[in-house]
Amino acid sequence: MSIRLNLKVVAAAAAATGCWSVQVQASENASPYQPGVTTGAPSGALPPAGFYVTEDFYIARGNTLVDGSGNGAPLRVQNVATSPALLWVPGWQLFGAQYAMGLVQVYAEHDVDTTALGGKSTKTAGFFNTVLTPAILSWNLGHGFFTSAAMTVYLPNGHHQYANGAPEQTSYANDYWTAEPSFAITYLANGWNFTVNNVFDFNRTNSTTDYHSGSAYYMDVTAAKTIGRWTIGVIGNYSRQFTDDYQYGQIVGNGNRFEHVLAGPILSYNFGPAQVTLRYLQNVKTRNDVDVSFFHASVSFKF
Repeated sequence: MSIRLNLKVVAAAAAATGCWSVQVQASENASPYQPGVTTGAPSGALPPAGFYVTEDFYIARGNTLVDGSGNGAPLRVQNVATSPALLWVPGWQLFGAQYAMGLVQVYAEHDVDTTALGGKSTKTAGFFNTVLTPAILSWNLGHGFFTSAAMTVYLPNGHHQYANGAPEQTSYANDYWTAEPSFAITYLANGWNFTVNNVFDFNRTNSTTDYHSGSAYYMDVTAAKTIGRWTIGVIGNYSRQFTDDYQYGQIVGNGNRFEHVLAGPILSYNFGPAQVTLRYLQNVKTRNDVDVSFFHASVSFKF
């Protein structure tokens, strides 16, 4: 999750699905996608026909607000969230690809302390935007290679609050639509999972604040090996906003173009009826954002 900032005056802070967000002055929440959220999954390939459930519990923490030059200012943000995801694979073929659709709804408690930056300490809980993926298409290219394309939409619902026309620090969701196309490449053979998932966020303007969050690119990477019931590997994420934030027709600050590099391990065990996975993504580099790291614990099963 990304956190937009302006080091002059901190007015608010928030988090999301995937995602983190510190609001400053009139700044909005982050682009919805949470960096690294699809790591560990073979995103280019779909499972056999059926209905699948994943319950992902995660903790996200950050302690420094970093500007575009790498200078930091102290603050504290923590999210404790539950993120149930549903995947339906009906067994249909479309354009030579296997079809699926998905739904995610995050609920979190977020704790934000911006007193060191002249702000306040708040704790709140609520729903993030509903994340709907009406179409996932996956092609089996043969020889262990798969590729997929998907379109996700973030609905402008969830917990958001305003005071004097600006988002409150206790806001959690984004009050605007986001379209999120993605494409992935996966290699699955001999117990190996090599996956690169490419995700793009394109945000609509918040009609209440006239704030437009810039477009962003995210790359989730997985290299894992399954031996018996165990899977072990490394995961990572690179994220970068590639257009500026705008409000009232003007660029906000330096454009608030965030950048992240995250890396860490993955460990998974298949119990048969269900699979339990642990992931950790440590912040390596942050610009124009909060240095957030993530710990995920999830269980997946076929319903």
